[in-house]
Amino acid sequence: AAPARVHTPVPRGRISSRGADARASRRGLPAVSARARDPGDTGEATSSSAPPALPASGLGRREALGTAAALTAGLLSAPAFEARAEDDSKPSTSRPSADYTARGPYGVKRLPKLEHTCVSCFPRCVGDACLLSIDAYVPTPPPVLPDAMFPLVGAVSGDGDVPGDAPRARGPYPLAVFTAGFLVDAEQYASYARRLCSWGYVVLQYNKRENVAGNALDDVVSAAMIRDLIGWAQSDVLLGQLVDTAGDDKNAGVYLVGHSRGGKISALEAVEDPRVRAACLLDPVDNTVYAPLGAGFPSALAAMRERGDGGPPLVVVGGERGGDCAPGGANYLDFARAASGDSWGVEIAGAGHFQFLDNATFVQRAVCEEGRASESEVRGVSQALMVAHAETVFRGAARDAALRDTLRRLEDEFGDAAGGKTENAPWTVLRGLT
Repeated sequence: AAPARVHTPVPRGRISSRGADARASRRGLPAVSARARDPGDTGEATSSSAPPALPASGLGRREALGTAAALTAGLLSAPAFEARAEDDSKPSTSRPSADYTARGPYGVKRLPKLEHTCVSCFPRCVGDACLLSIDAYVPTPPPVLPDAMFPLVGAVSGDGDVPGDAPRARGPYPLAVFTAGFLVDAEQYASYARRLCSWGYVVLQYNKRENVAGNALDDVVSAAMIRDLIGWAQSDVLLGQLVDTAGDDKNAGVYLVGHSRGGKISALEAVEDPRVRAACLLDPVDNTVYAPLGAGFPSALAAMRERGDGGPPLVVVGGERGGDCAPGGANYLDFARAASGDSWGVEIAGAGHFQFLDNATFVQRAVCEEGRASESEVRGVSQALMVAHAETVFRGAARDAALRDTLRRLEDEFGDAAGGKTENAPWTVLRGLT
């Protein structure tokens, strides 16, 4: 039997004000706070025939001129304009978090295929076994808007939907390394790389030269490949100009993402490499009867526990229907339990192990059980949580607000339709909400 949930601070169901208080009361749980009312909505009446003076705010020149024209034409009331200006003058920490369920503000460029030989892996691997085939995704900043070129007096730089100055940054960017599951092609996770890159991360996906015909690489070598790949990216003539893997800046450091065995390998590297600031584990799997504990195959869960603090903060996203591919005692529930105190854990109801992929093969679908959740739902939830978690670590987004707001937006998109459910959101928060 699967182990008990780690912690469920909110009732399983909608993370919104619609009926949440009533359900929480019936179940003896604290009610989830309702959606915050619109900032600046004071309800005070203001009467004036002339447009109000613009306070020191983040309203751009183009928006201010457009708003003034709307006031003159009678299309917008003065109170609404004052409320908007007052709202935009507030610090970004007082606003709802950015919409991490959507594509970010950056363009995405995929570089030509790259190759790298893991020299530090020798002699545990030799020849072509040490060769990595790499797909690199780099962000391209959006064009500078007139608001940025001609700011109003008193305007605050970086008061956009993305925390800080991320939309205007030209680098360096955090480096993200995505590790695929056992014998799964990196291309089957391309949508994850593009989504994370669109939020201002350089993302590396890679394939190893291994198969089931006797040349599978062990977990120690696989973790060493991630370590070597991070160093290579920093020293590469092109990527080295875009990433900072060890600096003190908020945009510096490494974010590891992995699915299945790739989640385990990412966890092994995260607890050992100080450059890794956070990790996202998608339905991770530790040692099982198919990959038993032994030389070259250490337990990531044991490594996290032995460290004492669980390692860097994690977001663990698990599929309820992992079955034999992600058995109890070695799956996402155990990783969520062993993670550090500021980690997140979410279980997706009715999600199978390979439904996290962009396009699972016939064999993959046959080997691992599929649930009632749709692939688009599983990917949508996973990618939104992946981005939201990264932004709290690297860009300073408010941790609780990022998770709560992201779950609310996901509920609006998937809550009613997923699995025919009408009363419950299709996930359980295992840990993360306070």
